[in-house]
Amino acid sequence: MHAMISALVAALICLSGSPVAADLFQYTDKDGTVVIVDDESKIPASYRKKSQASRSSGGSEKYTGVTVRGNKVIVPVTFSYRGNQVQGRMLLDTGASLTAIFPGLANRLGIQPDHGQRAVGRIADGSYVEAQHTRVEYMQVGPKVQQNSEVVVLQQAGPSMGFDGLLGMSFLGDFRYHVNLQNSTIEWQ
Repeated sequence: MHAMISALVAALICLSGSPVAADLFQYTDKDGTVVIVDDESKIPASYRKKSQASRSSGGSEKYTGVTVRGNKVIVPVTFSYRGNQVQGRMLLDTGASLTAIFPGLANRLGIQPDHGQRAVGRIADGSYVEAQHTRVEYMQVGPKVQQNSEVVVLQQAGPSMGFDGLLGMSFLGDFRYHVNLQNSTIEWQ
């Protein structure tokens, strides 16, 4: 399914933050997944006693905590659309040319079907899938912000996959970064 979604997004026609040191908080959830967050209040109460705190180095927000599940990297992304700010959990996908969001996130943002253009993409098996092409005011991952960001609303087939869409190269290509799987962070260059 993931490969099919990546292929679809690839086929569609296609401020740095304030320099302050950032605290990161790490805990391990019930499934054994190491989770790093930038706000202690994001740690579920049952994990707070066992969490670890650290401060990023270099005097700027250089690290963004991510969730690593097997070979999947889930990134917290803040979207703004018509003044409505929503945080989503996006699968980092360097094979996707555009960032794709699923209808649940689009609904939380207030994106309606008439707020974009109809797009058709061809997926790996040769079939075509419809999507909605639109723009959001901005997308933000940690200290990195992209204004007037291009996204597609992609219909999600089947059960929830544990994330709200795919963070594609339309965002990632604007920034230099390294994903540190061992520390569950994105290190911004």
